[in-house]
Amino acid sequence: MAGSDLLSEGELDALTGDSTAASGGYRAFDFTAREQSLLNQLTLLPPLQERHAEQLAHGLEDVFNSEFEVSAAGLRVLACEEVLVSLAESVAVTTLDLPPLAGHCHVVCPAPLLSQLVNDYFGGVRGDSVANVQRATLTPSELRLAERVAEQVVAALVAAWGDKLPLEPGPMLTAPHVDAIASLPRADKLVQMVFAVSLNELTSEVALLLPFAALEPWKQRFSAPRKSATEEAGQGWGPHLRRELPAVKVDVAVMLASRELTLGEVLGLKVGSVIDLAVPDEVDLCVEGVRLASGRYGAYEGQKAIKITGFVGPEGSTGKSTG
Repeated sequence: MAGSDLLSEGELDALTGDSTAASGGYRAFDFTAREQSLLNQLTLLPPLQERHAEQLAHGLEDVFNSEFEVSAAGLRVLACEEVLVSLAESVAVTTLDLPPLAGHCHVVCPAPLLSQLVNDYFGGVRGDSVANVQRATLTPSELRLAERVAEQVVAALVAAWGDKLPLEPGPMLTAPHVDAIASLPRADKLVQMVFAVSLNELTSEVALLLPFAALEPWKQRFSAPRKSATEEAGQGWGPHLRRELPAVKVDVAVMLASRELTLGEVLGLKVGSVIDLAVPDEVDLCVEGVRLASGRYGAYEGQKAIKITGFVGPEGSTGKSTG
């Protein structure tokens, strides 16, 4: 390329400077937008991560005999280079395969949590926090405990996903560096599941990294069932209600006659008192206390019965039956 084809420093500044962005001349393009949009369609992943966190807390407590608090702290898609930038300087990375997911998966455990576990697990002053202890490198003991943590992260994932996608974890390899992640193509997308793990006064973030491309073939298993057109129109319950409503039992009553009495007359009633009633030509049929129809009182095949002569209209009037 000829030198005249290259942009000058001033031209580059004009294209990439903040002033251009502020003026609306260009806007940043998010290269993970498509993947994040697809991840948002996997609507079952957030509740599964909550279940994962609960399972992880129980697993860590069983292994380390300490009280842990674990909560889901994020679920997003990042490029590999973004993941590397986000990691702490000193971490342990456990790499394994999780068939049927394709590709390698990684569990990232930060040094402060491992230092705390060593302090508790190998006879340190139990309950003391070592959150302020800075470690440039990880000890063999910390690496062993990092693998124990990774085992519980994976076991909790298998339990949480069991009814959606059964997983078969392979052998684990734990290293005191991020080389396994750095060796991936920098543009590769990873699903980062972050868990806030609290032990004593220390809270650290443990991350599970899954290849985004490995989830795509299984996206239907992690998406809520799509609603049919009738359900989206609010008619999804119609057929079910039409099937079930006829079997609902209700109280049906017939009011033969009524009479008004004064309060004094009511107070004067006693055993043997007689209240005169005039049986009307038509009586009211009530369902659950609501007047539904009117009819004639009589008998049918030896049983007391009424013959319906009309139904109550929307304004409370009775429309006579023509039958």
